[in-house]
Amino acid sequence: MRSGRGRYFTAALVVLLAVAVVRSASACFDPADAYAVEVVLNAPGVEYDLRALSGAALVSYAGGTAYAYRSRYDSRLIVVVSEQELAPGSGGKHLAVRVQVPVETREYRVYRCLLPLRCSWQLKERVPLSFTAGEGEVTLDLGTLRCDAPCWVRFKPRISASARGNITVSGVLVLRGTPRVRAPEAGGGELEYRVSMPCLLSVGEPCFRVMVLIPGYDAPMRIEAGEYRVELTLHWRASAAAEGVLERVEVESSCLKVAPEVEPVRDLGQRAEEGGEIVREVKGLTVRASYAGGALSVTVESPRELSGRELEEALQQLSGIAPELRACNFTSAVEYRIAPHVEVGEGEVKAALRAELEWLVESGVVRGLERGEVERIVSAAKLGYAGWNQRLVWHNGEWLPYSSVPGAALVRCAGGVQPAFLAESREYAGLPQAPSLGAAQTQAASGAQPTGAAGRAPGWLWALAVAALAALAAALLSYVAVKRLLPA
Repeated sequence: MRSGRGRYFTAALVVLLAVAVVRSASACFDPADAYAVEVVLNAPGVEYDLRALSGAALVSYAGGTAYAYRSRYDSRLIVVVSEQELAPGSGGKHLAVRVQVPVETREYRVYRCLLPLRCSWQLKERVPLSFTAGEGEVTLDLGTLRCDAPCWVRFKPRISASARGNITVSGVLVLRGTPRVRAPEAGGGELEYRVSMPCLLSVGEPCFRVMVLIPGYDAPMRIEAGEYRVELTLHWRASAAAEGVLERVEVESSCLKVAPEVEPVRDLGQRAEEGGEIVREVKGLTVRASYAGGALSVTVESPRELSGRELEEALQQLSGIAPELRACNFTSAVEYRIAPHVEVGEGEVKAALRAELEWLVESGVVRGLERGEVERIVSAAKLGYAGWNQRLVWHNGEWLPYSSVPGAALVRCAGGVQPAFLAESREYAGLPQAPSLGAAQTQAASGAQPTGAAGRAPGWLWALAVAALAALAAALLSYVAVKRLLPA
């Protein structure tokens, strides 16, 4: 039977989990983060007094109430001043400053096409292996590989062994076949590709290899269209006999005309992104091509509906990397994306951040932040360094994204756009101008509470209501947990 301490520990754990869920929900990714910069002023010696911001609008942000107003550098930009923890549940709060480009919701037409994979294979799996003591070799006929177009391939044999002594296994994979399309002058010769595969298995002793990229093993290897027999010759050295299994040979393929890992693809006017996706901008359209999920995927994104001819012209721009795109049968859908409402570059957003930080220091809202530190913050800032994971923080004398801090508590969820960031919202239209220096100094000198206290009440009441509901939910969960554990 569990002790009373164990029961109450379980109940307390339920409460903590409920509170953690409430905390993390406020830190989710906002799509508008990509068009903002944000810094948490957690450097040693930095203090703050928010009374000078009493004339700003109050918005719900970062799990609490924050001050929002238009930037003094560019009135189209939004400034949000909030209090934030550096890590969930840490208790200590720091002033955070965000400069946001207003965003809008845009309608896009997205055209998609899937073409079957151009390479297919039938290879044996779970092939038993017997390793004799000393050195040995065995050749396995694994099956067939067929490519209907020139493709990039890479092979990864997976071997396991039950060994009482030391054993190392290396190999050579050979493709032998005939081309799918023979040129008249080719004479019908056979195609052959050999791939060295050092250190496929090492048990009980290290395996050494020359550190160069081997095509077909460490990196993609280009092969011609054809039908191939696949053979794998294994070489081993073992101190005692052992049994093993070739679990499978994993095959990766891409039939784009550029290697999946080439970045950038300058000669074709494309750019290659993570995962081997090829992207090209064509007359205001974004065209993407990639091999994923067993098929060639092509996506055309447009802010308006396209005619069949316009789609064909867009695909012609990619014919250099995938001629078979001409066979695409597109389906279309309407999707909504967040995009900047005004054309403001990163340099202007950083200049606005500098202006706001300097004003906060000059007005007395922030104390202990030297001008040189402001310049270091601005130098480190980049568009997109905003939101919980990417906000700039001070760590060991440097300003860097929170995600780069060792042990950072990162979030993996997505939320909606804060209404004040949407150019079409009433909240954005109602944002006040930046507070003036004279009014700020008068408010700070008076020692009085901010003049917007009455206006704050609904926001704070809402926050208290949410907290009360969270506490009630946690209490109910803990009650149920304890009741289930107690004897009837």
